[in-house]
Amino acid sequence: MKEDAFYIEQFLGGEEKAFEAIVRKYQNRVLNIVFSLIGKDRESEDIAQEAFLKAYRGLKGFRRRCSFSTWLYRIVLNTTYDFLRKRRDVVTEEEALGQSVDARGGHNDVLFVLLMKERDVLIQKALGKVPLAYRSAVVLKDIEGLSYAEISKILSCRIGTVESRIYRARQLLKKELMKFGGDVI
Repeated sequence: MKEDAFYIEQFLGGEEKAFEAIVRKYQNRVLNIVFSLIGKDRESEDIAQEAFLKAYRGLKGFRRRCSFSTWLYRIVLNTTYDFLRKRRDVVTEEEALGQSVDARGGHNDVLFVLLMKERDVLIQKALGKVPLAYRSAVVLKDIEGLSYAEISKILSCRIGTVESRIYRARQLLKKELMKFGGDVI
C-alpha cells in the first residue's frame, strides 16, 4: 500500500488534502463494514465519519506495525462496538425494510431489484442474530474480502480463532436463513 504511505507522509507533512484522498479511498469499505454490523443507513454514516475523525486525530501516532488499512479497520470496529454498547442495538424489521439497495450493476428490472432488496433484508436480519465476534470476522472475510491474516491483526486474535469464528458465523447464518425458507442465497 505505497499509495497509503504516500498520503500519510503528505498528511503528516501538513497537507490536509492528503487525508481527504485516504477517506475517498476507504469510504465505501468502511461504510460496508459498519452497515454490515449495525444495518442502519444514517447511523452507519455517523459511525464511519466518527471512525475517520479518530483516524485523523490518531494518524500522528500510527506506528506502522501493521498496514494502514488494518489500523483503520480496527478503529472502525472499535467505534462500531462502542456504538453498539451504548445502544444495545437490534435491527428491527421496520428498520431493515428501510435499508437501501446497493447498485447492482444497472439492472432496471423492478422485480429483480425488489427480490435483491428482500434478500438483503433477510441476510441483514440473519446477520443481526449472529454474535458480534463472529459477525465481525465474517463481514471482514466475506464482504470485505480480507485474508485470515489481516482479520487476525484487526481483531487481535489468532488465525485459528478467526477461522473458527467465520465457520461458526456461517453455520449460524445458514441456520437463520433456513428459517426464511432456505432459498435466500
